[in-house]
Amino acid sequence: MSGTSILEQIESGMYDLIVGMQAEPYNYRWGTVNERDLAKQAWPSAIIYLEVEDNVDETEGSWMDAYYNEVTFRLEIRARLNDEYSNPVVEIRKDLYKALDDLKMLFGINWNIGGVCDTIMYRGSEIEEEPAGDIFLPSKLITRWLVRYEQSRKTPTTTAQ
Repeated sequence: MSGTSILEQIESGMYDLIVGMQAEPYNYRWGTVNERDLAKQAWPSAIIYLEVEDNVDETEGSWMDAYYNEVTFRLEIRARLNDEYSNPVVEIRKDLYKALDDLKMLFGINWNIGGVCDTIMYRGSEIEEEPAGDIFLPSKLITRWLVRYEQSRKTPTTTAQ
C-alpha cells in the first residue's frame, strides 16, 4: 500500500497554511514552521506536534468502510521581543495574543484544510514561561487544535467517502 498518510496530509496542510500567512488580514508575516533551532527561527514561529489520536467510532455503530478519528495537534508559538523591557514576560503576551488571533482566523477560514479533514477546531491555549530566562524570548504560547477526519478502512491513506 502506498500513498501519503492522512495525518501527514493534515500536518502538511497546517504547515502550508501557517507559512502562507504573509499579508493582510493577518497581524504578522509569519516566519518559520517546524524549525526547532531557535537561532534559525523567524518570528513569529510555530512548531506542530501531534499529541493524541483517538478513534471515536461507536462500538456497535462503526460505519461500513470508514474509521472516524479525532486528533489533537499542539502548536507551539514563539514571538521575539526586539527591545528590552522591565517585564518581558508580560510584554511578550501582546505579540502572542495577536499570533493566536492569526491562527484562529486562519483555521476559521480553512476549517477543513483543503478537504483533507472534516473540521479543525480551536480547543484552547496557555502561555508558558521559558525556564532559560531569555529577555527576548521569555514565553511561548501553547495552542491545541482538534481535527476530525474520516479514513478508509481499506485504503487508510485516503479519506472515506
